[in-house]
Amino acid sequence: MPSLNCTTTSNGSSSSASLTLSSSATQAPPPHVCARINAQITSNPALARPFFDFAEYVRGRSYIIRNLVFENFESSMLLDKGVEGMLPATFHPPRATPLHTFEIGDAGDRGRGMFALRDLPVGALILVEHPVIVAPYLVGLNVPLVDIYANLFDRLPHGIRIELSQLYDGTDHSLEDVIHLNALGIQLEVPDVPRPELTTHRAVFLNTSRCNHSCGPNAQWEWDISTFSLYLAVVRPIMKGDEITIHYTSCTRPRHERQAILRSQYGFICRCSYCNLPSEDAVHHSDNSRMALGHFWNSLPSFEGWCLDPTLPYDMLIKLHVEALRTIKQEGLQVLDAERHVDAIAMCYGALADTNMFRIWIERVRDANADVDPSRAVVFAKWLSNPTSFPAWSWKKTFCGRKKNVLV
Repeated sequence: MPSLNCTTTSNGSSSSASLTLSSSATQAPPPHVCARINAQITSNPALARPFFDFAEYVRGRSYIIRNLVFENFESSMLLDKGVEGMLPATFHPPRATPLHTFEIGDAGDRGRGMFALRDLPVGALILVEHPVIVAPYLVGLNVPLVDIYANLFDRLPHGIRIELSQLYDGTDHSLEDVIHLNALGIQLEVPDVPRPELTTHRAVFLNTSRCNHSCGPNAQWEWDISTFSLYLAVVRPIMKGDEITIHYTSCTRPRHERQAILRSQYGFICRCSYCNLPSEDAVHHSDNSRMALGHFWNSLPSFEGWCLDPTLPYDMLIKLHVEALRTIKQEGLQVLDAERHVDAIAMCYGALADTNMFRIWIERVRDANADVDPSRAVVFAKWLSNPTSFPAWSWKKTFCGRKKNVLV
């Protein structure tokens, strides 16, 4: 197994001194360990490493433990030395955190959870926060992870340590378990070198890590590397007192796969309303609907191809997108970017030169972008007032002949 070689370099503060950990360049882990980890990594499509080799991965790895200081906040990180070197010297300031949007409370047998303090509309920002702990998805060192995580924990300011400890108050989990059970997978840039680090890293957040899972979540988080921040936003209207949920695994997998992943990686069985269905027929229908949504964009003719191909029906794309929107609503999968379908439907009506239907759908697109992307909303407002200014106006009719308007 890799041996540990530790050196410390101080930048003048014991709390922010960096620590370097290195593995052996020659000694590999036992074959059974490599086989188990290789299977875990290669079978996870989100990691995008189908030919991963753990024996090669651990050779000559070098990590740095250090603190990252923001205004009024401090994080501790274990990073591959190459990844740490790719972090910007300074980060852009994040958007302001909205006030009075949530509280942490009792979620029954789900432990603690996040709840809305007021009604939250679609697109509303719930919170912005930096991670408190960041570590590689996989650590190639012959050092107990609990010792590494304890080092990360001990480097945090006292107040943050108190808040972080509340994630496992009243449980028998070790610090290692708590980090693995509460971490979200963020993406960091990795250098283009032999045996590269995985881009996915584990990140623990004081608030978002409190969000429980649902297979039809009402909120979605996005990671922004430029601010080193997570943004949590509403994807479906949330009423005051409702629990705010996110998804821990792909919601387009069939139920038995979602359940297996959640049980093995997070230690619980999901009993959300999208899993707790009344019959096997309902489960089968839900599974097929979700898998169809997962493959939707890969199996769809392009907009340009539809416009140019006279053999493709005028209402083909519109019907497909309308059905996708119906399924998204039925399955509670607004996290799949329902507005992308709305945008596509508006484009189709524009290509058909159907002024009335184009205006109906482009107005929805404009309203959805009003707060998220005001500059785009201005463009949509222009098209709304003058539909013929839409760049693809009448494409389908021009290339494939005139047909009667399509109403869906």
